[in-house]
Amino acid sequence: PVWLAAFALALAADLAAITLGADGARWVTKPALMLSLLGFLTVSAPPGNAAARLLGAGLALAWAADAALLVDGTEAFLTGMALFGLMQLCYLAVFVRAGAVERLRRRWPVPAAYLLFWAAAIAVLWPRLGALAAPIAVYGLLLVAMGAAASGLGRSAAAGGALFVVSDLMLGAGVAGLDFPLREQAVMASYGAAQLLIVLGCLRNAAFAPAVVTRRARIEPV
Repeated sequence: PVWLAAFALALAADLAAITLGADGARWVTKPALMLSLLGFLTVSAPPGNAAARLLGAGLALAWAADAALLVDGTEAFLTGMALFGLMQLCYLAVFVRAGAVERLRRRWPVPAAYLLFWAAAIAVLWPRLGALAAPIAVYGLLLVAMGAAASGLGRSAAAGGALFVVSDLMLGAGVAGLDFPLREQAVMASYGAAQLLIVLGCLRNAAFAPAVVTRRARIEPV
């Protein structure tokens, strides 16, 4: 599909821009990621589907957050994190609509593991985050809730949710001053893969299937 090809091209170009230090080019390559996924969702989901509208709203919020994080400074970082927090809420609403909560009741160790992971990560990073510690902790709780809920939608969405958590953990490590080679490239590669897998996993769910029109519903009123 054209939109997936555009997504792959945008991700490759963004990774190249990071590697080459072409910060100006990232104002084109990074926003193009979510725009291409939004285009793919639009042509793939049934028209008027409520779950697809929620997922689309989440992608739009992610697009805005990506743009905010291209700006330097604490205010821009907090704005981006707040937008991603709203995105997580949209995704959670989608996953609940798709039946994730019912499935996770039989798989309670999954959300328990995510919660323990969040607690361990915050315990390690908290002393290094300063004034950002509390907002990052709150965002992290939304993040792991999304990751846990995604595991109730099948393998693709589960992998996407897990990758999103890993991506943001690496981002948080950078904020805490814990850097490593190719960290920025790893953040964007895992983030892009996470968003793609979440969209693909959602589109395979029954909540995104075309509505069935019954014979009674087709009868026009007199």
